[in-house]
Amino acid sequence: MSRVTFEIIETFPEVASYCVWPVIVQDNYVIAGLCSVARQMIKHSEHKKVKKLLGFRDACLMACSESSIWTKFCEVDMVSTIKSILLNPSSYFDGNVLKLPQDMSRFEYHMGQPVRMHNIYKVAREQSNDKAIKSSIPIDKLDLHHTFGEGPFMTLSDIILFSCTEIFLALCPEDRLREKLPLTINWFNTMKEKNVNKMKFSLDALGNDVTTIVVPDIVKQSLYTANPGRYKPEKRIYTKQKDITNSLRIINNNHIEIANSLYPYGDDVPFDWSKIPSEANPTSGALPENRAYRKCDQLENLAKAVIKLVGSKECRIVDFCSGSGHLGILLAYLLPKCTIILVENKELSLVRAKERILKMNLTNIIILQSNLDYFIGSYDIGVSLHACGVATDLVIQNCIKNKAHFVCCPCCYGGIHDCYHLTYPRSVQYQNLNMDHKDYLTLAHAADQTHDPNNRKTTQGFICMDAIDTDRRLYAESCGYEVHLGKLQPFSCTNKNNLLVGICSG
Repeated sequence: MSRVTFEIIETFPEVASYCVWPVIVQDNYVIAGLCSVARQMIKHSEHKKVKKLLGFRDACLMACSESSIWTKFCEVDMVSTIKSILLNPSSYFDGNVLKLPQDMSRFEYHMGQPVRMHNIYKVAREQSNDKAIKSSIPIDKLDLHHTFGEGPFMTLSDIILFSCTEIFLALCPEDRLREKLPLTINWFNTMKEKNVNKMKFSLDALGNDVTTIVVPDIVKQSLYTANPGRYKPEKRIYTKQKDITNSLRIINNNHIEIANSLYPYGDDVPFDWSKIPSEANPTSGALPENRAYRKCDQLENLAKAVIKLVGSKECRIVDFCSGSGHLGILLAYLLPKCTIILVENKELSLVRAKERILKMNLTNIIILQSNLDYFIGSYDIGVSLHACGVATDLVIQNCIKNKAHFVCCPCCYGGIHDCYHLTYPRSVQYQNLNMDHKDYLTLAHAADQTHDPNNRKTTQGFICMDAIDTDRRLYAESCGYEVHLGKLQPFSCTNKNNLLVGICSG
């Protein structure tokens, strides 16, 4: 295994304080989050065996915890569980009774489920030396088992989970747990046989007197996002016309105005694409011509709103879910006195952004390879263009927390769902309606039916978009914001063409 050396320093770069640690800082490029930092360290290793910890196509724990159940389990859930046990052991250990943590039971169940991986049939042939295995064979019929967290091979996820499990087993010896967690114990011992370095720590065992272990009730599902048994076909559930009509009737009967002002905030700001360098102009890239021009229209609408908010001030602007930086780079060029921060978890997208930044010699951009959870920097304006589903609400919530203005063009309304960050509906006005959660999700899914201009449901879809964004507007207004809800111009530049601009009065 490669060695990592540590150096204690008195001071650290300001950009290191923008995200929850651990972080890696490379000039104005910051990598944050346990999984991302660990991945980066492994990628720079010179040892082939170490690099194999990144799994097939280096994809292990690549997806952020906001979108991947598995990454969230490894990076957030298990770590939080161990912290909870250490800080409040009496919640789990009560005399001779141990209340088994839910996440330990979730992992145990996961280890007993069929292996799922991108190249599973190739692996099955190699493991069994049977080249005749056909891809038509159901996955659960393949003779593959969870030797490790993601299948037959050790990955980075095992390293992270091993450390958490080692702490738990130091508190409650494994001989007490073997009956309830046999697969987890076998996995842990296999990891030790692989000479995974053990941590040096001293903890007093709390479970030596345990005679009874209470196993919690958990949802019987693996931790794979792609598990077909996890989700039902959502759109068929939520887009029946009678349900949509009922949800809209509830809002109308309670006299909630969901009107859209049509013209977006900042529509009066002049803008000239001929003065924009090619590196910041989508028409000069690889996008098809029609899509590139529509992308220009989208960027122009948001840029004009931000320019109007900035005025003559020097601001710090965060482009959340920035992708390859189309919006942030445009803003950095147009507002050279402002500092632009790109926040994006996908490394490949940021590689393309960095290339364009270098070509344009922009010095007012900071890149954070981080998800929304780990960004803790202060700023004046937050922007997002088509942040999917719940991500738009996370952006708005983050802006409100920082008393920052926001400029958001939402997307994927049907992707919203309750999570540990927030719940729906957002506003008190909607929460007080005689509307259950399914009624609200019906509106959200119907809002995605805007793709065919000749379909009679498209007009209804736009009304449902306005209904969801009105809930967002009302929530922000209750937090002291002046909110403008308008449409991108021209409407045809995207099917998801609402623009929410929140101006903080504080």
